[in-house]
Amino acid sequence: MTDFRPSQAYRHDLDIRFADGAVPAWARPLVEGRQPNSTAWVVVMARRAGKSWLAQAAERAHAPGGARRIDLRSGEAAVRRAGLGCLVGRRTAPAAAPGTVLFVDEPALSAADGRGLGVEPAVLAAGLEQARAAGIVPVVLATPAEHELLVPYLGADHPKDVVRPPALTPEECARMAGRAPGWAPRVTELLRESFPGWLQSPFLLELALHTAESRPDLRADAEALDRAACDAAVQNHAYVEQWFHNGTSVSGRARLRAHRWHRAGVTVADAGEGAGQQRAGAADPAADPVLARHLPDVLRIHHVSDLHHGGSLRSNVDAKDVTEAGRRLACLAGAGSPMDSYLEHLRRLGELGRAPHLLVVTGDLVNRPHDTFGTLALNWLRDAGKKLADHPDLRPDDPRIVLVGGNHDVSWDLSLDPRPAARHEWFARTFAEFPHPDLQEPRHERRRLYVRYPEAGLRIALLGSAESGGEAARDEDRHKLEAAQEEFSHTLDEAQLAALIQDFERIDPGVVSRGVLDRLAPDRGWTTLAALHHPLSPVPSVEIAPYSGVVNAGQAKAALTAAETALVLHGHTHLGFLAAERLLGGARAWTTRIAGAPALGSRETDEHNGYNEVFVAREGDDHTLALRTVRLAGGQWVADPLVAFRPGAPAELPVFELCRDRARP
Repeated sequence: MTDFRPSQAYRHDLDIRFADGAVPAWARPLVEGRQPNSTAWVVVMARRAGKSWLAQAAERAHAPGGARRIDLRSGEAAVRRAGLGCLVGRRTAPAAAPGTVLFVDEPALSAADGRGLGVEPAVLAAGLEQARAAGIVPVVLATPAEHELLVPYLGADHPKDVVRPPALTPEECARMAGRAPGWAPRVTELLRESFPGWLQSPFLLELALHTAESRPDLRADAEALDRAACDAAVQNHAYVEQWFHNGTSVSGRARLRAHRWHRAGVTVADAGEGAGQQRAGAADPAADPVLARHLPDVLRIHHVSDLHHGGSLRSNVDAKDVTEAGRRLACLAGAGSPMDSYLEHLRRLGELGRAPHLLVVTGDLVNRPHDTFGTLALNWLRDAGKKLADHPDLRPDDPRIVLVGGNHDVSWDLSLDPRPAARHEWFARTFAEFPHPDLQEPRHERRRLYVRYPEAGLRIALLGSAESGGEAARDEDRHKLEAAQEEFSHTLDEAQLAALIQDFERIDPGVVSRGVLDRLAPDRGWTTLAALHHPLSPVPSVEIAPYSGVVNAGQAKAALTAAETALVLHGHTHLGFLAAERLLGGARAWTTRIAGAPALGSRETDEHNGYNEVFVAREGDDHTLALRTVRLAGGQWVADPLVAFRPGAPAELPVFELCRDRARP
């Protein structure tokens, strides 16, 4: 025998809101018998919030014969037999005495799109008005969707007649927990401290305590209990289907989605009324633990590239006065590199609640693999990491910064080492605390490939396109390099020898090892991003250089398409770039987006320095992506227009469609 059962029928001895016959202050209009200001009192409650229990409790609070309750889902014939045919369009007087409080439950209204069970809002409103004219006190218990359909027919004073039950009081929670005094009060307090949304409605608290009753091991672990209770709500009680899809209107769902895009810094102008903000009194998805997990905040990712620490960096201030006074003035004016400005930009975004949650760096962290430059880059990354925001889909041990190396991160002086992977050991050692493609590992199967974020349903493939960086341009150059190493290895120290060898003519062929490409594979339920340094496709700028892209780009694209990769991020070209590519003739039509980032720090670019901002919006197991390039112009970070898309879809989404319902199977 269990103490907690979320879907049990009404029992007055378990009613925590109308306990011992007491009527909560907010519910008094339901039992006092006062006529509404307009057509009817309307109790607005989400599905699975205890609406039927409230209706039965309020009915029971009346003297015998003082209240009646009708469930419109029982069908027109049953409603007519009850003498209330006026509610379904029949021209008959309501069979109830004046002063009777009539509770109309489950109105099941027909929406304009044909959804619902058939009662037209205007018909029900006319029937309620007829009942009111007969001295009956009509009370409708409606979902937010049903309420929205009724509003146009209820009169100008209707807002005064809306009743929205508040969250449970501490006393109400204590009454429910008192059924199992040995453990339930402790669990209730644990939820109050960590996940107070479970104390929002009787159903939710009952479900959470039922989960803890079934799984005693969860009673001291708030996060695990929250996750398990959410799973039970979705799988056993169709909570999201009932609350969100059936209980919320089309425009209401659009507002909820628009609200989270607004919090992410994206305004969706055409999402409907109140797109940028929630309608007064509308439910906040963040307040409901199940919906918050189904519809979390948009995940924000910053994609930066080509930092070139130790190289030629652009300055924020054009300091032509090189005197000491000029240097002091430049310092006062905020002289520094765009990378300094970016860190300040992150701080300001954090103050606005819009800091990124993840940072993806696509290579050329340093200008050359030198410990001094590596320390600069490492400190910069750590500083940036401190400014990243938390997200409910990210666990404490999930990596927040992921890297791939570029051609400038390769130890060219080790390109002739008998171990081909030796040239990548400096990068791996210097940035060991961050996930990277492990090019220092000669065996491909031992390299890290995917970084996974299970709660977000997101994975990022790390591809090392700088695998063969620093190769001698010609065979004769290889012989010269070998001779120089032999000649000077005994007379020059290691740093001098590395500098000498660095001056030989080299090439940097971008290539992703076939052994790595063969490991790429689709994974149902995951949305996939990929990161590499070299571009897979020609970009609008023209670079006259050998091997400026990926030599096996076709193989890489085919493998990434087969793995259902939504978005590929790269650097190298110092250019903001976005493309959509689809290989024809494959087993499945799939469009892969490719985004190049501007150089964040280098002055070796014809563009403004900048970064890409990637948005991942999860709704259940579905994802929508959007991105834009943000550039440093005139001392300000200015965003380009947003581009949005579904993973693999052939066409981009108009921004206003970010908040619309997807076609459901």
